[in-house]
Amino acid sequence: MANLQGPLLAALILLSVVFPATNAGPYGINVEDSVCCRDYIRHTLPLTVVKRIYWTSDSCRRPGIVLQTFKDLEICANPRMPWVKRMLRKLG
Repeated sequence: MANLQGPLLAALILLSVVFPATNAGPYGINVEDSVCCRDYIRHTLPLTVVKRIYWTSDSCRRPGIVLQTFKDLEICANPRMPWVKRMLRKLG
């Protein structure tokens, strides 16, 4: 069992570093408790799963729309994408 602890620990550290970096969810920064988007979702999200939409802060480097699902997941979307614009019009 002791022989597996090192590789297992290394794998867990690697997974904890890789997965947050590929997440399209919002993150907070220490500027006025703002929420920003690091990355955008790459596929269309159906309107039927979206509970709430809000814009990211003006202090963020890139503009973003945060889509909150009924399962309370928060996903960043590019406000320039046509499907996001349609969703904003329908919910706006």
